[in-house]
Amino acid sequence: MSIPCQFPVGARIPGCEHSVIVSLPTMADVIGYEERAPETMDKVHTGYPRFVRHPFIAEAVIKLAEHAKLGARALYPLPSVATAQRIVELSGQQNDYGIIETDGWVLLHLTPNDPQIAYNAAKLIQHMGVSISSRQAEDWLVAHGYRDAVESELLSDENPANAVAATLAPLLSPAKSDDILLCRAGMNAFYAAFEATLAIQRPRGRNLWLQLGWLYADTTSILQKCLRPDESFVVLSNVLDQSAIEKFFAENGSRIAGVITEAPTNPLVRTADIVRLSEIAQRYGAVRIFDPSICGLTNVDLLPHCDILVNSLTKYAAHKGDVLAGAVALNPDSPYYSDLKAAATAAHSPAYSRDIARLAAQIGNMPTVSAQINKNTMRLASWLEGHSGVRRISWAYSSASAKNYSTIARGPEMPGCMISIELKKPVATFYDRLQTPKGPSFGTEFTLVSPYIYLAHYDKVSCREGRGNLLSCGIDPELIRISVGAEPYEKIESVFAEVLA
Repeated sequence: MSIPCQFPVGARIPGCEHSVIVSLPTMADVIGYEERAPETMDKVHTGYPRFVRHPFIAEAVIKLAEHAKLGARALYPLPSVATAQRIVELSGQQNDYGIIETDGWVLLHLTPNDPQIAYNAAKLIQHMGVSISSRQAEDWLVAHGYRDAVESELLSDENPANAVAATLAPLLSPAKSDDILLCRAGMNAFYAAFEATLAIQRPRGRNLWLQLGWLYADTTSILQKCLRPDESFVVLSNVLDQSAIEKFFAENGSRIAGVITEAPTNPLVRTADIVRLSEIAQRYGAVRIFDPSICGLTNVDLLPHCDILVNSLTKYAAHKGDVLAGAVALNPDSPYYSDLKAAATAAHSPAYSRDIARLAAQIGNMPTVSAQINKNTMRLASWLEGHSGVRRISWAYSSASAKNYSTIARGPEMPGCMISIELKKPVATFYDRLQTPKGPSFGTEFTLVSPYIYLAHYDKVSCREGRGNLLSCGIDPELIRISVGAEPYEKIESVFAEVLA
């Protein structure tokens, strides 16, 4: 794919059947997508897989439900009985439910008479990243005679799981290949790490969590929905406020179960002082769960500073934009290593075999693609910082936390793909005219742009109180997030120059 390039609303980006990104080329499309406006949703038949049920998955669910004569039940395709039982437990439905096992997955069905329970279950599946994948559904449909053949695509056929783990292991030292768990999604990796930490910290009476920074929405949702009534979490939005962090630990140290942060954070691309944070968490016995997805494993070395690392392999590793996957990495130097490894292994939902095979066919090129993205990001950030149409820019080497980022970067000029900008002109004027692919996700080999807050926090951006909350945390509701690609740099700059002029 090259730019300039703008896909029509609802199109798959980059275009294959299993693309994980849906095109939302105008602000009206973004709002229509978030509000489920019929004129928009009639054109959107797929989307980011945790939010929109792929047509293959929908077809598989319908066929199995018809065979089982389930009628109007609420239906949820899941990878295992254990996962289904966990959804039942957390959604508040303890009575009217059933689980049907089929080849490699299960169908959870709930009463259709309680919309709130159905909604709770659907949101939990989204947060936990535990739906079956489009490839798994496609294979099931073919095996059961509902489709003729699977889509042709390049797959690795030489122990793909081993190939992926072998590629990741040098980037996750001191972990070995068997310390790395491949999950169905980046959020499933976080969920597994969170559940593993609960398993070892609850018996110790630790019931308080620290979320450091404005993090991805589903991360916060897991904390909200999976903690017990006697457990809670505190959010410190400013990752650079070291005195507030140290005060929190000093006042609550013996209660703190874990500390969660992204390094850097999304979407402000700010990095905490990871070395000091790691030291203070260790001192007080808090499990450290860190996430380097924003800049990618090729650019930052984070595992030595935490007990358990979570990462979205949908970004950078699966840079073609057609695989949803994640990884958990256990630090063998952690005092909690054995317990965390056992608990995370039990809690995670393994990635589907064909998704791993597709990931393995791409991941070998991750260092080369990341290197080109880094070069382009360095140049584009420098250009945007000097542009009169840009009010503020945030990226890995922004002055506020460049020093902190450099302590975890694998080398100089390794910023990853993400740049967030605030504009001096109305966001729609910029976004609608921009000739790049536009939709959720990042870390692809092609440049991708989104009005991030509208897609991740529409409930906040669409009301005065929510906007005030965003601004109090230093986040412009109209922020534009750029995922810089690996195209020739001059083409990238030219499309931004045209619309910023």
